[in-house]
Amino acid sequence: MEQGGSTMGEEPTGAELLLTFFLVAAVPTVVGGAVILSLVGLTMWATAPLRRRRRAKAEGGRAPSGGSYDP
Repeated sequence: MEQGGSTMGEEPTGAELLLTFFLVAAVPTVVGGAVILSLVGLTMWATAPLRRRRRAKAEGGRAPSGGSYDP
């Protein structure tokens, strides 16, 4: 067997295990975070016109879409 080379039989050191754990944990965290932020952003974008209409009615004005106003 060769000396100094990494072979399949060697146990990883504590630092290597820790680094592997952090790398394995970072991938789903980053991907999941990006998915959640994208969904929140899309929801905010899609509901913005509804929020504008509600705010205009609450302030006593007409709805920006020109819809009917019931006091």
